[in-house]
Amino acid sequence: MKKYLITLITIIGICLCSSAQRVEVFGGYSYGSLVAKLPGITPPFDTHFNAPMYSLPQGNDNSALTLGLNVRIIKNLSIGLSWTGVSKSQIIMHYWGSTVMDDVEQSSNTIIFNVKYDWLKFWKINLYSRAGIGTIFFSEPTFSDWLIEEEHRLEWRDGKPESCKRLAWQVSFVGIEYRPIKWVGVFAEGGLGRQGALLAGLKVFI
Repeated sequence: MKKYLITLITIIGICLCSSAQRVEVFGGYSYGSLVAKLPGITPPFDTHFNAPMYSLPQGNDNSALTLGLNVRIIKNLSIGLSWTGVSKSQIIMHYWGSTVMDDVEQSSNTIIFNVKYDWLKFWKINLYSRAGIGTIFFSEPTFSDWLIEEEHRLEWRDGKPESCKRLAWQVSFVGIEYRPIKWVGVFAEGGLGRQGALLAGLKVFI
């Protein structure tokens, strides 16, 4: 995590030394796609029914906050760094033939290095595409006392029930910016990946 913070500070330093209108800082909400996807969890095996003890649907949080910045390095090409945070994801747990018994809670922080290409500009509107790759940092999951009991214990599929990392990626096929004034605009992106099927919010141009 430390190296990502150093990289972010370096990019901000470059921004401060660059000429006006070369830097964009953005923030918004991501929705859908892989925003709240959790690492694979293996439920305990029930020998009586000869099957896993639980059904484990994916996390039910579908939105997250995304912040980032891009620095233009040539006319239509920018590079940057973005962060997406999920404060809580839940896996609803269904015991055999009963109502919901319990859940697992876990937060995540995603750091992605971006490349953005502006492919059409007219009037106050800019159309672009963005892609990036990075890392998801998952917190240690929170279990109830009932799930800590040996016979009910959950395990990560890699055998480590603790903090873990996963590869993160994002491809925003189409993005649109609208700048009613020189320094501020709104934007929306559609794509696939950890930062959502839809990302929309506000941009500030420095």
